[in-house]
Amino acid sequence: MMNIKKRKILLLNPPGDKLYLRDYYCSHSSKAKYYWHPYDLVAQSGFLAQEHELVALDANVLGLTPEEALNKIREMDIDTLFFLTGGVSWRMDFDFVGKILQAKPEIDEVITTGDIFLSRSTEILEKHPFISAALMDFTSDVLLRYFRGELKGEKTDYITYRWEGQILEGRRYTEDKEFEMPYPRLELFPWRRYRIPHGRYMPFASTLTNFGCPFKCSFCVSSIVPLKLRKPENAVGEIEYLHQHFGIKEFWIKDFTFAVNKKQTKEFLELLIAKKMDLSWVCLSRVDVMDEDILELMSRAGCHTIQFGVESVSDEILKHYHKGVKPQRVREVFAFCRAHGMRTLGHFILGLPGETQESALQTIAFAKEILPDFASFNIATPKMGTPFRQEAVEKGWTSADIDVLDNSVAFPVVKTEQLPPEEIWKLRNYAIRSYHLQPRFIWLRLSQVKTWYEFSTLIREGFGLLASTFQPMKSISEESDAHG
Repeated sequence: MMNIKKRKILLLNPPGDKLYLRDYYCSHSSKAKYYWHPYDLVAQSGFLAQEHELVALDANVLGLTPEEALNKIREMDIDTLFFLTGGVSWRMDFDFVGKILQAKPEIDEVITTGDIFLSRSTEILEKHPFISAALMDFTSDVLLRYFRGELKGEKTDYITYRWEGQILEGRRYTEDKEFEMPYPRLELFPWRRYRIPHGRYMPFASTLTNFGCPFKCSFCVSSIVPLKLRKPENAVGEIEYLHQHFGIKEFWIKDFTFAVNKKQTKEFLELLIAKKMDLSWVCLSRVDVMDEDILELMSRAGCHTIQFGVESVSDEILKHYHKGVKPQRVREVFAFCRAHGMRTLGHFILGLPGETQESALQTIAFAKEILPDFASFNIATPKMGTPFRQEAVEKGWTSADIDVLDNSVAFPVVKTEQLPPEEIWKLRNYAIRSYHLQPRFIWLRLSQVKTWYEFSTLIREGFGLLASTFQPMKSISEESDAHG
């Protein structure tokens, strides 16, 4: 029988050479100075603290060098390491963990989580024997059950782990399952240091009302994570707990698609309104799940900004990559949001195969037409586990060897006949500059400022974003070599 003990666990967000956002299976680097919670670790802290001793180190937000972080870890009384990684930095992260294990030979369990394990968990564990297990659902209690010894060599959902010389690959997700989560141990993290560019107050906290996504956009990692819904009373209870114990009034609801289930969402919003906590919050959704009834409830509950994936104005690109929205619906919903006093953040993708210079410029012009209060122009990136990556490798648009990926500020790694990488990079930079420097946008943003925090964030993030457009272009091979 497996020896079960109370573990001393380090929750680690590793150091990096830039600000890496690795959480919720969508890793990328910060375009400016914003940085949010390593949410996978924060969520799991609620589970693990029930039975184990925890300490956390977010070396990235603290700005620690690898040497500084290693010195802190040397002083810790731990026997288990649980670290967050992602496609944006995983080789660097693994190197750092190797140094930890040399310095702390008493560590006998290394657990990890991140987007790279959604499609390659067995392969990565085979090549890296220091990893004991890879968690593939941070809303699950499976890691607690693993530490108790309850898995006993059986394949199970949400975790790939070693057992008697074998690697047992977990089923990724179970569909249509309702879930609850214990409240996180936020005090373990430097919670006052996190910031988001569209927040109105600081500090803020992250939370969820659902996990996964029912839509099948082939460029998005959420397309392979089936939806499950959180019990509304559990979600509202966590918000109330964080509000009362930490004084937090700003929240980011990190659902891939908020309001995807109308009944559950209305129950959540009505409970939140009834609590009368005077909250302020942000979420991410889709224009085809929004209606005026939901928007009115969201506004009453404190929502001030909604992020939408607009992606492209090209019907051919939207159809090929299964986005399933129409530009006219985008116009309508953005107008609804404005009428209800809610800001919008539009996400746009440049350089998907099939993109031409003309279609990219049309998308940029469409962004200026609908005028979201925030605009994020990203480069098409074939992230591991996505159908887009499989297609890109099969058709020779990218190499399977390129497995350190960043759609935020890194350089293009997709090469098609229509647009070479150098042209995609120029279009990305043109989009950011021409959008954010147009006078009507500057006036819009300044007129919306309600707090000093908003104003300082606007100036800091604006300069940081514009500065990112002046990086010299690297070749695909140079970008790959830079990451190992």
